[in-house]
Amino acid sequence: MTQLTAQDIHALSRQLHAMKQSAQGEIRLANDDLRTARQAGASEVHNFSDDAETLQAQNVRVEEIEIDQTRLAEIEFAEKLIAEGRYGKCIDCGCDIALQRLTAMPTAVRCAACQTAAEQSL
Repeated sequence: MTQLTAQDIHALSRQLHAMKQSAQGEIRLANDDLRTARQAGASEVHNFSDDAETLQAQNVRVEEIEIDQTRLAEIEFAEKLIAEGRYGKCIDCGCDIALQRLTAMPTAVRCAACQTAAEQSL
């Protein structure tokens, strides 16, 4: 495989930046929704059915936040690898990660073969 060029890294860095902004926006929005729901719920008359629906909706938002926070951590790890000059190298075998794989998933830290092996070991 070929080494990533400076242009490749720049384009992938821009893609990661856009992904980061999106994840941060999603987290802010979900937190705002939770805060609004809690404030509205404090001033309303409740019944068990409404409370159950509200709790379920809040649980879904919390899970969405956790997913976005995980995605944000993956993006920040990829940005750290770029800063350290280690981006595009598989963390397991050290081989280059294909540009096509990184373009499709800029947060990839394993080559396709090692990712497959990691998923099969779960």
